Amino acid sequence: MLIENAEQFARLSNPSTEDCMRIQKHILENIDLVSADDRRAIAAIFAPLATTPLEIVHFFCDSDEAIAAPFVARTPAVDDRMLLTMIGSYRAGPRVRAIARRPDLSGPVRAALRGLDDPAVDRALELRQTPQTAQRSANGHERSGPTQRLDAGALSQIAVLAGEQSRSLFETALADCTGLSMTSARILCDDPTSRNLLFALRFMGFDGEQAMSVFQGLAPDLANDTGVQRRFRSAYDAVGLHDAADRVRRWQLEELKSLVAGQQAANSQIEPAPVADKGAA
Repeated sequence: MLIENAEQFARLSNPSTEDCMRIQKHILENIDLVSADDRRAIAAIFAPLATTPLEIVHFFCDSDEAIAAPFVARTPAVDDRMLLTMIGSYRAGPRVRAIARRPDLSGPVRAALRGLDDPAVDRALELRQTPQTAQRSANGHERSGPTQRLDAGALSQIAVLAGEQSRSLFETALADCTGLSMTSARILCDDPTSRNLLFALRFMGFDGEQAMSVFQGLAPDLANDTGVQRRFRSAYDAVGLHDAADRVRRWQLEELKSLVAGQQAANSQIEPAPVADKGAA
């Protein structure tokens, strides 16, 4: 009966408030009476629906991992606040790895996932990472943007993270958006007056006010000076997206070359000694 009613609700293109309240009451009052297989089936029905009532969403997100993980990976009915709460509550595990597999994650959510420092979560993120696309400018040259394009709201949330208490989250978001290593991200943040930081911020898509917010978080002692603020704005306005993309691509290439060189050096140290020529005996 629960499965049948869930399927009927799923067929409603625009359920009314009464429809939502009715199915929510029916499901939550009876879900404990059905088997685990039936719960998984019901969760699968609600998972792709943007109209799933909020209390049903919370119920399946907080269910056993076998039910919660596939639901969390698919449902469009959760927002960043709910995702961040789950990350903070459950840390690494199937449910959080499912979050990492969701498409179009915002910067703050990706930063929170990276902050777990869990290899399985990192792999799930990389599998869902949108390939860096080339954008063509008016004159036909290719221009690169961030690996995942972020909207103004997400960028504003990331900018706030630059303060001392959440610096590591900002560094993680910077590394994630630019494709650079965490070491490079920390170096950029440790030198907020460097022009290199401006290139990174422009590449990520920050506007002037958002970039100033980042600067104020990274260098609060300097940012209170109106003269410093004026020079920062002027310097940031002078950094174009094309130049920023070229600079970040160069950093990415340098890191890749360094990684390859290090791997080759490591391989050369473990190569087996050549077999002696049998004729030499």
